[in-house]
Amino acid sequence: MTETAAADPGERGSLEIKHKAVERLAVLAARCTDAVTDRHPGLRVLGGRDLPKADVTVSGSRVRAQVAVAVTWPSPLAKVAADVRAAVARDLSELGTYTVDRVDVTVQCVPAEASSEEGRVQ
Repeated sequence: MTETAAADPGERGSLEIKHKAVERLAVLAARCTDAVTDRHPGLRVLGGRDLPKADVTVSGSRVRAQVAVAVTWPSPLAKVAADVRAAVARDLSELGTYTVDRVDVTVQCVPAEASSEEGRVQ
């Protein structure tokens, strides 16, 4: 039997998740939350970035996240923010390598419902 085959499975290697991957996971968790939308007319034209977006700080096995979202109208903003916070914390800690210290959620946009008249030329 070789030395590699006899090594304890816990000592064979490690998993390193890149900073951008952690941000992407936070964005995906936010996007999958009820009432969060990526529809925000005009923001891209004015130089805005797509929503949701996340900025994470990783220090060893600890994570802090700042997440910005757009929320559909009408939705209870406090509930949606709490749901996003819980989803991001859950998904990042389920990786098994991170302890989530804090998730701050900012609602940056509440786009109006599209009317059936919108975009119609008379």
